Amino acid sequence: MKSTALYVFLLLLLANAAMAQDYLEQMKRYDLSKVINPDSISDDSREMVEHVDPHGFIGDNFQRFQIHFTSFKKSKANPLVYEVKGKTRVKGNVCSFTGAIEITAAGYDGSLQEFMDPDYKGISLISAVTLYEDKSGAGSGVIKGTLVTDAVFNGKDKPEYNALMLMSDGYRNNQFTGEWTSYKTGLSKKCNWGDYRIPESGDLDWGAGEFMVNGKFKGNGWESYYDAYCCNPDWPETIAARKKEAEEWWK
Repeated sequence: MKSTALYVFLLLLLANAAMAQDYLEQMKRYDLSKVINPDSISDDSREMVEHVDPHGFIGDNFQRFQIHFTSFKKSKANPLVYEVKGKTRVKGNVCSFTGAIEITAAGYDGSLQEFMDPDYKGISLISAVTLYEDKSGAGSGVIKGTLVTDAVFNGKDKPEYNALMLMSDGYRNNQFTGEWTSYKTGLSKKCNWGDYRIPESGDLDWGAGEFMVNGKFKGNGWESYYDAYCCNPDWPETIAARKKEAEEWWK
């Protein structure tokens, strides 16, 4: 009896592995640059809205970490690799980076299906991320980790960023967990980011329906963000903070 159960389990495992490999092969057909790093996204009402840069932190004290991709292109040599460029900012220190994001796994995400239009199918993408900050920059290093992206295929078999539940409480996407390692010292720090929420952010995020910075971390680079969204939107200090948050610091 036990051997029969084990045999069935192994068959299911092999079937799932084959299906996952099939999904990964399918990903080679598409340019997913606008799925992993879109300029705009379609919300619950199917209207296009601007996609914002992710929230992020570095270190155990949840110091604010910002990242912006200035170039995101599918590799001609490997259809699962995306060559990227961009900039990071920590404590006002801006570093340029180059690197690669490689899709290593893909699979059907059934947990999304109950919320979707029947014509849409949920897909999860797992990618290995390696970003090399410019060694000539102060406080620079290497960022390595894993990125999980939720995508959907519509009725035309076209992959899209999954924003179908954008207005729901706790919505998140493009969840990155990894480490930043200093060129100079070799020491590593936790470095996580994500769209709308940050994975493993502890008590940094005390928001219910959306990301909100806990006031005790305001001094760790979150001053303008906290002031922009904590209070009355008509207050002069709130307006000034939101203007600062809208600055294109990477230019």
